[in-house]
Amino acid sequence: MRRALFAILLLLSVVALSAREYADSAIYQGINLKIDLATPVLELARSDAKVMSYELAMNVRLANRFYPTLELGYGQGDCAAAGGNFYGVGGFGRVGLDLAALKKSRKDNLLLVGIRLGTAVQGYSLTDVRVWDTYWQTYTVRDYDPKVRADVWGEVVAGVQVQVYKSFHMGWYVRLKLLFTRKENGTTNAWYIPGYGYRQESNFGLNYYIGWKF
Repeated sequence: MRRALFAILLLLSVVALSAREYADSAIYQGINLKIDLATPVLELARSDAKVMSYELAMNVRLANRFYPTLELGYGQGDCAAAGGNFYGVGGFGRVGLDLAALKKSRKDNLLLVGIRLGTAVQGYSLTDVRVWDTYWQTYTVRDYDPKVRADVWGEVVAGVQVQVYKSFHMGWYVRLKLLFTRKENGTTNAWYIPGYGYRQESNFGLNYYIGWKF
């Protein structure tokens, strides 16, 4: 997990540093790297399961108005319940575009609105699952073979970004997430989706970022 996060951070840093030579362009005004601090804290606060995810984000400032965005991360979920046990782990990514909603705001203090397309690929297992046997009219317990699943969703986001000191900034994002991929039939559905959350038709998300402008 640490190696994956380090590799993602290194990749985003290389992209940011290689783009600095264009920072004086009339269209290109820099690149921001961000680390999300809120999601791990909020997930730790839940008592019904062991869920944890980490994510990094990068956006590019174009014409002081448009912010193409890339978000990458890693997540895992571990739940033991009366109906069975779930364990899944995988990576996720989102791409999208933010728009500075206030034209007259300072260039480093922003109100942002935007959209995302997200996808996650994870391996997961289901064990000790209670299945109703229609012949014997009783429950049986079984384990399912490990599976790999991909999910896709869309997001509408809104957030703020505030300059704290020189190139250092922080901000919030709120997200409305809509799942596009359907459930499988039976009891073999992934209960948790990295980057999306618990499997349901819609989810809300909250991020608190700290970041650096290059």
